Amino acid sequence: MPFKNVMDTIMGGFHKKMRAVGITHVSPLSDEESFSERTLPVPDPKSNELLVQVLATSVNPVDVKMRSGYKEKGDFRIFGLDVVGRVMAMGQDVSGFTVGDRAYYAGKQQKQGADAEYQVIDYQMVAKAPESLSDSEAAAMPLTAITAHDILHHGFSLPVEKDAAKGQSLLVINGAGGVGSILIQLAKYMGLTVIATAGQKESTQWVRQMGADFVVNYHDDLPTQLADAGFHQVDYIANLQDTMTYWDAMVQLIRPYGRIAAIVGSTLPLELGELKPKSASFTWVFMLARGNNDLFLSEQGQMLQQMATLFDQGVLHSTVTKVYAGLSVDNVRLAFQDVASHHSLGKVVIDVATNGAKAKERNKD
Repeated sequence: MPFKNVMDTIMGGFHKKMRAVGITHVSPLSDEESFSERTLPVPDPKSNELLVQVLATSVNPVDVKMRSGYKEKGDFRIFGLDVVGRVMAMGQDVSGFTVGDRAYYAGKQQKQGADAEYQVIDYQMVAKAPESLSDSEAAAMPLTAITAHDILHHGFSLPVEKDAAKGQSLLVINGAGGVGSILIQLAKYMGLTVIATAGQKESTQWVRQMGADFVVNYHDDLPTQLADAGFHQVDYIANLQDTMTYWDAMVQLIRPYGRIAAIVGSTLPLELGELKPKSASFTWVFMLARGNNDLFLSEQGQMLQQMATLFDQGVLHSTVTKVYAGLSVDNVRLAFQDVASHHSLGKVVIDVATNGAKAKERNKD
């Protein structure tokens, strides 16, 4: 064996290791072996990347969807898009960060995820974490905050500024979920009157706590309930639940020249022509499109920095409702179960830093 190969093999044995939880195949979440743990090399950051020690991560519906659609049987796949962590190393082209910074971000869908002790990420997608939030509170927010911002700015063409939409109305379908919870808060900051859907006593209380002015039951006829509340039409509709099921109601409720934005795909064609008589607009919103296409990455970092300022000013509040302590197979599986049930309020977080002391000791070796 050539000398260089021998040295590479020897040095490889000294490479720092990390724990990660993922899958090699899809099985029911009720299966205790639906996730597994592996020890992997800590990734090296490229010239434009940060190496981040993951302190906390959250589980989103898109993680559940990615897991259920996984087809590369045998390859170890790590999920997890939301991160708050500590910058441990940087590539030569990185600017705006220093080692030791506490940062938060939502990662790229095609890359290995954050259910691990370390991750690399393009620095343009990252912002310094809100100082006023704990690790768990901050980890709950990146993906949903970016999505809410995209709905308001790209979907509705509104500036995300104080009182920028004062006097206008917004219907949020699925107000108690992760996106709905922060969207309501941002919309109120912008001066919108918010009507949110909820189905249970707990979710009704939750959306009111987030700032909703009116709450309607998604089990019942929405146009009738909105009319009873004094809204025959609304300026904007954010569909965060089921685009096809609520299509007819949205067509009826949107005002002329109004805007509808949806984050959930449809398995059937939408009759967009039904919006023409009102000259109303419909937009898909998918915040992961930036990372998937390597476009407008710095916009994501800028949005997160704006959100961090609003969190620190007390304008916005974290939507975390449940925290699992420690990165483990059981905790990841249970967190996925919570989100897959479609009954969880706000966000579910995994506090990875609980294992931080063990990781530090292991990397001394």
